[in-house]
Amino acid sequence: METERLIIDPIKETDKEDYFINISHDKKVLETFICRHADSLEEFDFSSYPGRRDLFAIRLKETGRLIGIILYSDEKDASCEIGYGIGSGFWNRGYATEAVSRFLEYLFLEKGMRTVYASFFTGNDASRRVMEKCGMVFDHFSEKELTYLGLERDLTYYVSHRKTDVILLNGPSSAGKSSIAKALRQKLRGNRNTVIISLDDYLQMSANEPIWEDDVFAIMPRMCEDISTALKERKTVIIDHVITSARIYRALSNTVAGFQMKTALVHCDVEKLRRREAERGDRCVGSAEASLQCLYPKAGYDLCVDSSETSPAALAEVIACSLS
Repeated sequence: METERLIIDPIKETDKEDYFINISHDKKVLETFICRHADSLEEFDFSSYPGRRDLFAIRLKETGRLIGIILYSDEKDASCEIGYGIGSGFWNRGYATEAVSRFLEYLFLEKGMRTVYASFFTGNDASRRVMEKCGMVFDHFSEKELTYLGLERDLTYYVSHRKTDVILLNGPSSAGKSSIAKALRQKLRGNRNTVIISLDDYLQMSANEPIWEDDVFAIMPRMCEDISTALKERKTVIIDHVITSARIYRALSNTVAGFQMKTALVHCDVEKLRRREAERGDRCVGSAEASLQCLYPKAGYDLCVDSSETSPAALAEVIACSLS
């Protein structure tokens, strides 16, 4: 794992001295980071650290030297807790925030975690600020949870839930998905870098020529490439689609594999679909009803919304709330 200034990788045998200096012998670190103190390098038992899969070194890119550590524990049901410590000689430079932010990405995207917790001794504002800068939010207090350095300690827990990377809006033509997508992007604009990728942008729409399933499947490689690029850029992707076959759905699913996707079926009364299709004038007559009949999949969505009478803004609010 890398950031602009750091490398996060496994502990090595050659890290013993740096680990001793920056963690186990640094009394300022040990005031807030639970670790056994070592008086001398000779007495420091480092043997259990190299090779651990849950413990990582935080290194400066420019030197490769260990300046801190970060780890995860209590892995269960796609959740875990993290801990981290940075040598006091490297405090107040943003290294902890940089490391924790990248480590959360690793846990969510590579380890498949859905929930990550972190705790600090209540009153440790520096650790609280790190968590908040990384998007974590307060979860709960725990009074007198443990005794450390002869004192009973209260802990404050923060939590981060894996954000939704992809929002799929599937439904028949003229159901109002594009308007919902725009309203949803506006709704999410405050805290997300959000992009809409719409089927309409890849097809030549005409009131005289129908769009066939083969036409849609032919453009899927380009559409999927754009989705993949946006996800690599860590954008939230809203997909506005009319999926009418298993092979189209499979191509899309393969593209977003490993990312967190929320699926929404946008339903609409048939008579409303016909009227909207006629009013817009850029679709072959009957396309909306035909796509409704062939829509794939028919069930299994995270939520279903009906655009027959409800405004795009109100439906966007429903979808946005489901992401929390």
